[in-house]
Amino acid sequence: MTDAPDTHPPVAASHPAPDGNLASLELAHMPQMAMLGVMDGVSDLVCICIDGKIRHLNTSGLSILGAASLDDVLGITFQDLVSDDFAATIGDIIAVLADEADAMPMRLKGVDGLQRSLRLRAVRLPDLGDTAFVVLGENVTRQAELTDAIHQSQSRFRNLVNNALDLICVLKDDQITYINKAGVKLLKAPSRDDIVGRHLAEFLHDNYKDIFTGDIRELVAEDMLLPVHFVDFHQGIIDAEIGITILDSGRGETFMIEARDITAHNRAVTALRQSIENLEHRVQERTRELMDEVAERRRAEEMLRHVATHDGLTDLPNRSLLLDRLDTAIARAKRAQNSCAVVFIDLDGFKPINDTFGHDKGDLVLREVAKRLQGCIREADTAARFGGDEFVIVLGDLHKTEDATVVAQKVLDALAIPIDLDGQDAHVGASIGIALFPDHADSAEAVLKLADDAMYDVKGHGKNDYVIANTIVSVAATGTDGPT
Repeated sequence: MTDAPDTHPPVAASHPAPDGNLASLELAHMPQMAMLGVMDGVSDLVCICIDGKIRHLNTSGLSILGAASLDDVLGITFQDLVSDDFAATIGDIIAVLADEADAMPMRLKGVDGLQRSLRLRAVRLPDLGDTAFVVLGENVTRQAELTDAIHQSQSRFRNLVNNALDLICVLKDDQITYINKAGVKLLKAPSRDDIVGRHLAEFLHDNYKDIFTGDIRELVAEDMLLPVHFVDFHQGIIDAEIGITILDSGRGETFMIEARDITAHNRAVTALRQSIENLEHRVQERTRELMDEVAERRRAEEMLRHVATHDGLTDLPNRSLLLDRLDTAIARAKRAQNSCAVVFIDLDGFKPINDTFGHDKGDLVLREVAKRLQGCIREADTAARFGGDEFVIVLGDLHKTEDATVVAQKVLDALAIPIDLDGQDAHVGASIGIALFPDHADSAEAVLKLADDAMYDVKGHGKNDYVIANTIVSVAATGTDGPT
């Protein structure tokens, strides 16, 4: 117990836990009076430990350990409180307690140097961390001392038993021959005579009567406290734990029954457990909310990125994204030592459609053109709206010029199909200029400009055709499917 208390605040402190753990933050923001009230309402030791160190101890625990205030125990390693005979054989007491289904009897060294006998168990608090536990200790020091006194001196037996705080009675031949004042009070009997001479099973709930219908010596052999429900004279239910001791030197005819009222204890533990479960539920709910918020924020950010890089009418990449894709295609071509191409497209006959059918129909034409262009290229290629009725296709990983002219011809063929505008056919063509990297230029801007210039060459030589930079190719004139 020589470790100096660390600087971590108690679990129920009003400020956030230093590690920022979400579960710790939620617990930190619980109303302190509610949390402390639940813990202090338990008559037994309730200790919250993290990393093996005491983070909080209820009022009963302070009293049991002989501590004047919480500051006397905060930061102390719980293992240091365990008596040497237990600590020497068990390396991590709390972990062992958490793995045991039943409470373990153990002696603790108080702050005042005195030893206390307790029945300890531990429950993990996973939302406070892998090393967080609540240790519950039932103080059985008085019971142990009482039993020793009975064995040592029969003359002091009745005085000690009669003034004990727990129910103590003696059974002989299955009948109650003695019961102390605490027992009379617990069962709300008018007097002791109303109990003596009756069977103990008469004061047990129906679900527990069978415990005392067999050989009681089998219960003694269990060497453990048995949970039972007593029924008092007013038909009230009392939660209790009983222990059985043989009083007649092993003959097994006379027994001492010790019963402790744990009704308030169970209610407090239930309330504490419910508080922890509520806290865990709130943490889970908040975690889900945060995850939903993050997902929604990501969706919004993705939408903004899409709007910033795509044409609002056709949903094709806009000029900004086109230039980025072209830079990427050129960089890839340099690494692979092959080519990439820019196919610059200007629609022929689009203005009359706008003038005749209106801009709404013109927008429908642009969207249909965008759809058809995407059907002419590979998934890795890019079809973008450059502005107005101009479109640009970027083709990557090309090995010969004909790879680009094939796509250009596909575009001409696709656009040659009339576009239905509510029962009326709209006809558009395309003037297409083609420039390749590195055949015609060594930069994105230069390749794009040469393709634009080539497109204008087509415009000046009859339209609805394609041409490679510095070379005019007239498919209509030659009757061929490619450049001549």
